[in-house]
Amino acid sequence: MPYRIPSVKMLSQTISEVLREKRTVSSQSRLAEAVNERLRKLDPAYTASEERIRKLAIFKSLARVHIHYRDTKKRSEKACCPVCGSDTVEIMNKTLNDERVELGFRCVKCPYWTGPSKRVPVRYDFVAPQEGVIEPTGKKKKRDGRHAQWKFA
Repeated sequence: MPYRIPSVKMLSQTISEVLREKRTVSSQSRLAEAVNERLRKLDPAYTASEERIRKLAIFKSLARVHIHYRDTKKRSEKACCPVCGSDTVEIMNKTLNDERVELGFRCVKCPYWTGPSKRVPVRYDFVAPQEGVIEPTGKKKKRDGRHAQWKFA
C-alpha cells in the first residue's frame, strides 16, 4: 500500500491541533494515532512515524515532554540522546578538594538526563503549552558569563 510523508509544516500544524484539543496525551503511541488519524482526514495516504512526531514536538516546542524512565545496571556513557538524537553534555560537580567529578549526562535540547547508571526512556507524556504563558528560557547571563543578580535599592 503506497503512502505519502507530510511536510514538516503540515505535521507540526496537526500536532498542535491534536494537543490543543486533548491538552495532555499520556503516551507516544496515542499521540501518533491521533495525529495520523487527523492526517488521514486530509489525505488517506499520509502517515508519520511515532519517532518523527516525538522529535518534531520537541524541536518545534509544540509540547512539553515529561519522560518516564527505568534504570539499568549499565554505566552511562556519552552518546547521542535516546529521546531526540541531540548531543549530550557532561554534568560535572566539584568536590571539597576542588576535584571535578562526573555525575552523568544531559541532553542539550530536551529534558533527558542520566546519572552514573544508564536511564532508558519508557514512556512520554506530551502536554500542550499554555497559551499566553511565557515559558522560561533559563537564567540570563551577563556578557562576561556571570549570571544576572537582582539589585535592591
